[in-house]
Amino acid sequence: MPKLTTAMKDFVADQRLAFLATVCPDGSPNLSPKGLAFILDDRRIVIGEVRSPASIYNLELQPVAELNVVDRNLRKGYRFKGTCVVHKTGKEFDLLTEFLCSNGAVSTIHSIIVMTVEHANQISSPVYDRGASEEEVRSEWTRYYDALDCDCIEK
Repeated sequence: MPKLTTAMKDFVADQRLAFLATVCPDGSPNLSPKGLAFILDDRRIVIGEVRSPASIYNLELQPVAELNVVDRNLRKGYRFKGTCVVHKTGKEFDLLTEFLCSNGAVSTIHSIIVMTVEHANQISSPVYDRGASEEEVRSEWTRYYDALDCDCIEK
């Protein structure tokens, strides 16, 4: 079981969007965005469930998942795979809800997922294979998203 490094912890703390993949009863994938994913300790990630009852249902049947956390401008991130426990009520749910709220959660949390990370890998865009620097990649994608934001505002 991998220890979550300081780099991983810092990276996840800086992001506000992650994607959780679970397995549906028919074997198909279910991918759900998560705005409440935080490192709990050296081996666990806590994820607040606000609007994803299908993810919870899937985890209750098959408690494995993958969480991807990627910086959209840097085009780098981490992939975490592990087993999950779902909390819906009780003391652990209350403690974890308090933990999420202390990290900025304001939405109503219906369930809490605790993933014990078994595999953790860094992921990055192929653009780095061509020798691009992080500064170049971040600059390019920041300009791209800024232009999209401006287009939406002007319409």
